[in-house]
Amino acid sequence: MGYGEQIVHALSRQLSEEFGPGFGRTNLFYVIRFAETFPDSRIVHALSEQLSWTHLGQIIYLDDPLQREFYTLMCRIERWSTRTFQDKIQGMGYPWNDLQVFVVSDI
Repeated sequence: MGYGEQIVHALSRQLSEEFGPGFGRTNLFYVIRFAETFPDSRIVHALSEQLSWTHLGQIIYLDDPLQREFYTLMCRIERWSTRTFQDKIQGMGYPWNDLQVFVVSDI
């Protein structure tokens, strides 16, 4: 276990003792990933009003920023349930090359 993992494990134990369940290592790693993905608190505030934590928990694991923006927008506009969202991610593939060609050809 690396130093960072040891810190998260110790913090998890401390927070759980002080505040009760919900501060497990897995949840803390989600929070860390979320903070790395969305460092701007204004974006976090806006997203948290429009999407569930389950939506956000799936979005933070999309590595491509364009893909994150696209799916975040689609979830908000289309009001996808988390199940629909997951199905769309798995079923849509990666249409970004076609999208970029279309945008570039329009310029």
